[in-house]
Amino acid sequence: MLASIIMSLSNLGLDAFLQIYREGTVQGAAKSLGLTPTAITQRVRSLEKDLNTTLFLRTKKGMLLTDAGKKLLQFAQAKEVMESDILSKISSEARVSPIILRFSASTYYTYSKLLPIAEKLKTKYEHLYFDFDVDDNDDKIEKLKEGKTDFIIIPREAVPLEFDSKLLKKRKYVLVGGSHFKKSKKDPVIIDYAKKDPFTDMFFKKLKIKYNQLKNRHYVNNTLMIPKLIEANLGVAVLDEEHFKQAKARYKIFNLYPSKFYEIEWAIVWMPRLEMPGYINDLVSEF
Repeated sequence: MLASIIMSLSNLGLDAFLQIYREGTVQGAAKSLGLTPTAITQRVRSLEKDLNTTLFLRTKKGMLLTDAGKKLLQFAQAKEVMESDILSKISSEARVSPIILRFSASTYYTYSKLLPIAEKLKTKYEHLYFDFDVDDNDDKIEKLKEGKTDFIIIPREAVPLEFDSKLLKKRKYVLVGGSHFKKSKKDPVIIDYAKKDPFTDMFFKKLKIKYNQLKNRHYVNNTLMIPKLIEANLGVAVLDEEHFKQAKARYKIFNLYPSKFYEIEWAIVWMPRLEMPGYINDLVSEF
């Protein structure tokens, strides 16, 4: 129902709506579109009247989307993508608007998977541009719901039913330490990414490894730095096995429990689209 209404809405209203979302303010949207703030406000009010709902809330932090606004954003972004894709199919000489694909994924997935895929896609689709949000936290689903990103990579069991997704291969995680802790009988300190990240605790629980030093930890907000801290004998950490193998060539670090590992199946997730453009099909097929 909402989709059919949106397809008949004024492009002027949708453009104003999208620019307010992107700029965060009516003034910013007006400057971006070369219009007055009054004109932008009138267009959005007309859009709200057509939909019989409120799309934005005015706050001290700027214009924030309502729940209805978040739903409209999904369709408006999909409509924008479809228009550009259709133009590119009609004529290779047609002026095609740039398309920005936004990703939110862990440091390791960004470096090892997304960057090589982006490089490959760019050679085929010149109008594609990429926005990488390197995020090792667990709030990626909210970013997708709020329209702040287009694709996220999260554990399979965390994928909401209302999203489209593709399962990725399982990845192994191991406990890694330096030379000091390889020989020591004392429980080492844990090196972790963030205080709110439950992954390390889950690893120890699943593999039934008991450490007395689980409470007090070292933290570093860049997972690529963790092997360096391990080599300096500041503690031990749970790493993706592939990350460990690559880091082992550079740092003196060791798998403390070669026979123990924890597997997680990941998925790339995106909002359902009215139509899947060719470049998105190519993107998904690369995983």
